[in-house]
Amino acid sequence: MGYLKEEIIDEIKERSDIVQIISEYVTLKSMGSNFKANCPFHSEKTPSFVVSQVKQMYKCFGCGEGGDVINFIMKIENVDFSEALKILADKAGVRLEDYSDETQKAAANEKQRLIQINTEAAKYFFNMLWNKNPSMLNYFARRGLDRKTIKGFGLGYSGDSWNGLMDYLKSRGYSQKDIIASGLVTQRKKGDGYRDRFINRVIFPIFDHKGLVIGFGGRVIDDSMPKYLNSPETLVFNKRYNLYGLNFAKKVLKSHKEPIIVVEGYMDVIALHQFGVKNSVASLGTALTQQQALLLKRFTDEVIISYDNDSAGIKATLRGMDILNENGLSVRILNLKDAKDPDDYIRKNGVNEFRSEIENAVSFTQFKIDVLRRGSHMDSPEGKAIFCKEVAKILKNIESPVEAEYHIKKISDETGISVEAIGKEAYGKYFSRKQFGKAKPVLPEKIDPVKNGIEIAQKKLIFIAVKSETFRQEMTHRLSGDEFDGELKVIFEKLKNNLDIEKDETEFLLEEKFEDIEAEEFEKLIIRIKKNSLRRRSEKLNDIQKSLQAQLEENYDTDVEKKLLEIGIEIFNIENELRKY
Repeated sequence: MGYLKEEIIDEIKERSDIVQIISEYVTLKSMGSNFKANCPFHSEKTPSFVVSQVKQMYKCFGCGEGGDVINFIMKIENVDFSEALKILADKAGVRLEDYSDETQKAAANEKQRLIQINTEAAKYFFNMLWNKNPSMLNYFARRGLDRKTIKGFGLGYSGDSWNGLMDYLKSRGYSQKDIIASGLVTQRKKGDGYRDRFINRVIFPIFDHKGLVIGFGGRVIDDSMPKYLNSPETLVFNKRYNLYGLNFAKKVLKSHKEPIIVVEGYMDVIALHQFGVKNSVASLGTALTQQQALLLKRFTDEVIISYDNDSAGIKATLRGMDILNENGLSVRILNLKDAKDPDDYIRKNGVNEFRSEIENAVSFTQFKIDVLRRGSHMDSPEGKAIFCKEVAKILKNIESPVEAEYHIKKISDETGISVEAIGKEAYGKYFSRKQFGKAKPVLPEKIDPVKNGIEIAQKKLIFIAVKSETFRQEMTHRLSGDEFDGELKVIFEKLKNNLDIEKDETEFLLEEKFEDIEAEEFEKLIIRIKKNSLRRRSEKLNDIQKSLQAQLEENYDTDVEKKLLEIGIEIFNIENELRKY
């Protein structure tokens, strides 16, 4: 297999996130840093199929199947290597005619020529600004950019000639065919031939994350339309896969824990960088794409969205944060009141205030609630009720019980609608304010048997079971000895096995002065003890899981990974069991 063929294979794999691809065929569930599912290659009831987004690999611990994204497509589609590549290339938008080395060599050479043409064009635009039309520097100066920033981003000017760039590129030895392929010229509307795409526009070179010039954006300096014009899609430029300014932003990121700020336009990014906020990029249009989300994920775990504060910007934010969240990124939103964009805000309030706003950026959930509030009639009881119903749809998907409690209490205080009503709207009729903060979703929690009454519940249940044959049979059928502590466990086992119980064995129960109970209270005791047992088991498993994850990070081991899978599955099953109560 030739070098160029390997290069194209690498490109396809780079654009094909294994989690996204596999999720088209099976339903994946998050399990720590990995994902799990029932294996699509063999029949099983318990998930043993694991996908690692970090390693871009999959492995089934049941049947042994495993590999990368290409191996998965070969197996699931029952095709050979070349056909699997074609399927992935189509999904990723990679153009492939066939897999001959000659074809790949030609494609690679064409890419290289287009990069060279774009680089030459960037020099042309830069020269047109600084040496041919220096008065155009005033345009950038009026926008608050200094000369160091203008040079740093390679900004330029196209000139007003209809074929200045085309003639220049031809003089540098590039063929008309390659110039057309670069997208820098376009067919004339009237008559034959081609003309420059960018005429009388200030120019923003677009770099990929490696710093190569892959395209351009141009803005008019008068009132003509369109206001902004980008390079068309070419062999080297597809705006869905790129982020403006990422080549600069990635240099200042010290770790994945540092966020990247996503803004709308070129000028927003450039202004932020000039003010020292260099961890910022633009989405080349407000429609953030899944491919851009995956690109961001390569450099950060958290994204802060700061789109324009108008209706279009809000809609774009809602779309964008869903895409980012679905791709495993933490999302916060910068809500810049009284400013149309970050550049405007900084010029009004200063960069220190802007940095404070970054620290106070609201959560994914809070922004959705804020948007709902803006469109609700909060001055009427009916409006508040509708608002709470819509908020409940958002809250039911929150994984953190602490975050859910915070929002429910806040909305309750704001609307006057009770915590119970909002909670039941979100989580169903089994929501209980008394247990709120522990429930929905049910997560392992520290248990103090004496403090929370579990020990009393165990004693009361044993006391009733000793007195009632009916309750004894029901209790021993539904519970096990492991769900009781100390001497209560011994008594339970005797009751279960119909062994005699000495009077002095149960004397301590009389100290509690328990009264007889009805079936309804008996049921509550059973449920309480069952839930406590499940939570304790989940707590122990979580401790083991953390220990094994630490081992795996230090030294990869298949057996440890398999054990982690088994524990993750058991925790998942426990959480499902808890949700039944």
